[in-house]
Amino acid sequence: MRAMEMAPPLDDWLADLGLETVSRTAAPRDEALSRDVVLDGERRFDLRVTIAWAAGMGLHLWGYYGPDAMELPRRTLLRLLGANAEYPFVKFAVTEEDRPMLITELPPAAVDRDELGRALTRMVVVADRLVEETAPAIADRGRLPDWSGRVSRNPQLMDRYRAEVETTLPEWPDAEETGR
Repeated sequence: MRAMEMAPPLDDWLADLGLETVSRTAAPRDEALSRDVVLDGERRFDLRVTIAWAAGMGLHLWGYYGPDAMELPRRTLLRLLGANAEYPFVKFAVTEEDRPMLITELPPAAVDRDELGRALTRMVVVADRLVEETAPAIADRGRLPDWSGRVSRNPQLMDRYRAEVETTLPEWPDAEETGR
């Protein structure tokens, strides 16, 4: 079989990245499988991301950006969609049920542990950057949970890739201005 017609060793890669799998479907030798992880940034926590692989299709990653059954204000929707032009390699979309999603893909030729780590980190960094502007998509009435004192569950991932990923994104104001 050619490369990426067989499932990549996602379980090994996720363990190496210091990530805990919270849900899984299919065995590594199946033609399609998925793994769910929950990621934390510095300002945005509890971003559940599904990592799906299918033979010949590469990896597809999607994070449910907010809870389901919430009305998404038009202003917030426009901000999410506007971010598509600002942030390369990630896109926002909305499900049929109006649930916002943060999405990225890795084509078969780019699927390896480090590209997966960069993709996951990129999702977290974008979610961190947009947390206040998109609060109505994250929490009921835009009231974010009190995340003060929270410690990231994935420091190994962020330590490994954050600096590199940030060089591929638009400039971000100083930490003092953003509360980072």
